[in-house]
Amino acid sequence: MKKCILTIAAVVLIIAILAFAVFYGLDLGPLNIDPMKDGITLGLDLVGGSEITYEALVPDGMTDEDLSKSMDAVQAMLRERLNSLGYTEASVYLNGRRGVTVEIPNVSNPEQAVQMLGATAVIQFVDHENNVIIDGRDIESATAAYLPTGTGGVYEYVVTLKLTPEGHAKFRDGTKAVANLLNEDMRFVAIVLDDKVISAPTVKAEYAETGIDTDEPLIQLGSDANMDYAKYLASIINSGSLPFELKDTKLQAVGASLGERSLETAIIAGLIGIAIVMIFMLIVYRIPGIVADLSLILYIALFCVVMSALHLNLSLPGIAGIILTIGMAVDANVVIYERIREELIAGKTLRSAIDAGYKRAFTAILDSNITTMIAGFVLLWKGTGTILGFAKTLLIGVVLSMICMLVVTRIILKAFSALRKYDPWQYGLSRKYDPKDPEPSYGKLRHFVSKGKLFTLISILLCATAIVALVLLPFGVSLFNLDIDFVGGVTIQYSINREVDAQVSAEISNMVADATGVRPSSVVRTGNDGRSVTIKIQELTTQQRDAIGTGLAELYGADNVVLESSDFVSASVGRDITEAAFVASILAAALILIYISLRFEIRSGLAAVICLIHDLLVMLSCYVIFRISLNMNFIAAALTIIGYSINATIVIFDRIREEVKRTGGHEDFAQVVDRSISRTLRRSLGTTITTLLPIILLLILGVNSIRNFAFPIMVGVISGCYSSTCVAGPLWNLLKGKKAVKVK
Repeated sequence: MKKCILTIAAVVLIIAILAFAVFYGLDLGPLNIDPMKDGITLGLDLVGGSEITYEALVPDGMTDEDLSKSMDAVQAMLRERLNSLGYTEASVYLNGRRGVTVEIPNVSNPEQAVQMLGATAVIQFVDHENNVIIDGRDIESATAAYLPTGTGGVYEYVVTLKLTPEGHAKFRDGTKAVANLLNEDMRFVAIVLDDKVISAPTVKAEYAETGIDTDEPLIQLGSDANMDYAKYLASIINSGSLPFELKDTKLQAVGASLGERSLETAIIAGLIGIAIVMIFMLIVYRIPGIVADLSLILYIALFCVVMSALHLNLSLPGIAGIILTIGMAVDANVVIYERIREELIAGKTLRSAIDAGYKRAFTAILDSNITTMIAGFVLLWKGTGTILGFAKTLLIGVVLSMICMLVVTRIILKAFSALRKYDPWQYGLSRKYDPKDPEPSYGKLRHFVSKGKLFTLISILLCATAIVALVLLPFGVSLFNLDIDFVGGVTIQYSINREVDAQVSAEISNMVADATGVRPSSVVRTGNDGRSVTIKIQELTTQQRDAIGTGLAELYGADNVVLESSDFVSASVGRDITEAAFVASILAAALILIYISLRFEIRSGLAAVICLIHDLLVMLSCYVIFRISLNMNFIAAALTIIGYSINATIVIFDRIREEVKRTGGHEDFAQVVDRSISRTLRRSLGTTITTLLPIILLLILGVNSIRNFAFPIMVGVISGCYSSTCVAGPLWNLLKGKKAVKVK
């Protein structure tokens, strides 16, 4: 018993140490963890940042068509540059014909943001007469390194460049010409970035015959350089040269795009939701519920420490990833405890029931987590922007949840089991449980397969709205309430001569909706003094714009309201982000199909993917019916539902596979499906409830923009529960060509 108490105390101590690290940081020599407030970079939607507006200095004679293509390239290159610098949550959108606006999160000084972003990144290798030997178009990639240079073999921080075949030939010929110069002082190649000489290495006379015949020349950065600068320079070069020079015309601070109280309310809602989940687990499973709560606290603390140690970005999509992984972590506990409960009902001792429960639950948890990780790795590979933030939180959460729920909970539960005499009620069984009658009891057997036609009709009705909306899109008819993120619109900035807080933002948002009939995409505090407001909204008529000015004058006085700017802006979700999300989703679905087919069979994989599509369509129908703005956060919501849907379906498929093995495959498959779904029904409902609780709290306590994000996810989670229990199994049975046994 002493050993068991020490085990539990050790876990509590680890939780305390991790909690200390979360709030105060931890310095253990080589391992230095910043406190969470310093280690995690919050996104523009949660805390605001800096806004820079650039104007393109366009060369004379450029046609409108070429200008449009070049500005699209500018948008893509700036976004790539921000991603490479770690600002995956930044926003880039075109502003008029020649303008581009960059919003960088968590950077309060706009001047610092300009310096970080750099200028045009035009890199050139030139000789003593400034003749260009190679430039950025001849470079395939750049990599930061710490290598020995020169004859002495002294290590320096450098950037290695991989040249194109044409660049290789030009570099060889150019350095050959330099090496043949009579004046030794002229035998150098200057490496110039944005008109600034970075280094000017000498070309030795020994290269007079051959030139420097390499496709990977070095940029030597000097003794004052460090790896951070080398990585920064390499990232700037890799992001490419912009088509023309950009001049910054406006620098200002901006507020959180989701509203000033968005982060505060999200944290409060999340904490209350998690507390209710812990109470739920305690009531339903008693001692295992205590273990689940301890492991959940450990998981959350460990998750925060890892995020802080890795200095990850966190925005609303990242929060969605966290919600999903917490749901999966609790789901793993529910699956395990339901299995232990079954083993106890079957008459096994407590310790053998715990061992058997974990063993039987392992494959379901492993398969569901691997399918989720497949999606996460594809998103990490193909994704961009906030999709990367979602992917990183998802992958970290999945790995940590498997450690906590499969290893830690088992250790704690075994420790608890040795502390006192076994009482069935304390381990989730009913007071009516009779150990003298150890027959498995899973409740009433429900017949899902025979109701397949009814479920099909329900699914068609649920998905019909989204299907119609998608079919009409190619014909120029949109039933979706497309936000400025996807279709562009206007940004209108007013000075209102008063501090813009959450209440003022909400007041202006409601006024704009009443005056124009259009709900603004965002109303945020701007200006370094915080006394201006920027309204982002779909394209408006002149009358609607005037109505906004009139409404502001009525609210804050005509003398205090000044129109500072009004500009047309492009979609901040560019074609590259949309295509990346689409390609990543298709690729992830294909890989998940392959994995499920290998672990189960091809027809089960098809059924799982069809259910996944079903849940996405149900969520899309929600956007159409309730006229919810379809913005960047939709991508995060869709990815959340993909993860949840697959996870829920896999658990049921695993039980079906187990039942088929147990019966030797001789029993009617439809009966196996019905029994398997019935036996996992408690788990399906329990997981859905625990996943929904934090989301419902976001709906109740969150600001309006967060509610518009949480509601579709709530619908998707409910749909995931419905499709996994009512659609997946019967669909697998249908694809196998089996008929349901008639119920008498």
